[in-house]
Amino acid sequence: MSRVRAFWLSFLLSAGIVIPLLGCVVLMQGKRMKEQQEQQVEAGTAVQGVPIALATPDDHIACLAVVETEQEPIFLLIGLDAVQDRVAVLGFPSQTVILSPQGSSTLGEECVQAGPGRAAQLLSDTLQLEIPYYLLVDANTLASAATDWQAVTVNLSGYNIDGVSAQVGKAPVCMLVAEQAVSLLDEWKLQNAARSDMMANMMGEFLLSAILNQPTAVADALRDCSSKMLTTLTSQEFLKIDRICGLMNKTEPEFLPQRLAGSMNGTRFELNEESVALVQELFEKYKQADTDEAEMTTQSGQE
Repeated sequence: MSRVRAFWLSFLLSAGIVIPLLGCVVLMQGKRMKEQQEQQVEAGTAVQGVPIALATPDDHIACLAVVETEQEPIFLLIGLDAVQDRVAVLGFPSQTVILSPQGSSTLGEECVQAGPGRAAQLLSDTLQLEIPYYLLVDANTLASAATDWQAVTVNLSGYNIDGVSAQVGKAPVCMLVAEQAVSLLDEWKLQNAARSDMMANMMGEFLLSAILNQPTAVADALRDCSSKMLTTLTSQEFLKIDRICGLMNKTEPEFLPQRLAGSMNGTRFELNEESVALVQELFEKYKQADTDEAEMTTQSGQE
């Protein structure tokens, strides 16, 4: 056998062994990369540079909304939480007693005398919660901004409303659009805590419906009202609300109507321990640090 023929024969034999081995290595490497990508997707990390939207501990916001009506303003503490998938709304009548340097006052009195910011601060001190934002808006302005929102069904159980009676196996309910909310409150002649509780329940149902149907609707309504309302919310907070609502749209958020416990004492509505505990439970992320714990932390830091 000539040298040339021997060379080509050995070359072909070597190639017949090496090429299949390389093919096996490439296939195994490809399979391994695919498994890693699947694990990354399951873990919620980015794959091939495409981020997967996940809620972070910062994806929540709370705001005190002062809704002006012809009778008296209604104070709504509103929270949107993408981590807990929860819409929280609590209503405070304007007669709610709050702590102040002068002793005690009411939300309505402070709002008239010093503005919504002062009312929000004193309510924050009373509930031992941080209330980062506030807004003051007329009910009709807010309703006009929510004209395109879908109708919602509100449960009327537990409210003394003329013409509404409980049915066997079925709770009394009412279907309404945003523009009907305040007029129905007047028609039902609800007063004080019942009026603010019902307004909170309506607002919660509308927010939940808007998030599920069009997640940008909430911030868009606020943008539409921005020139006609007084607020500490800025365009950055509107974008944050867009993100929070977008995250909640992909899950199954909940809203549970609540009634704020308390009692009328003359012309004032006094909160009790049960109502304060309810607020702090729903807005746990905004609880202020206990004074004693804060002092201990400061002292240990100085040491």
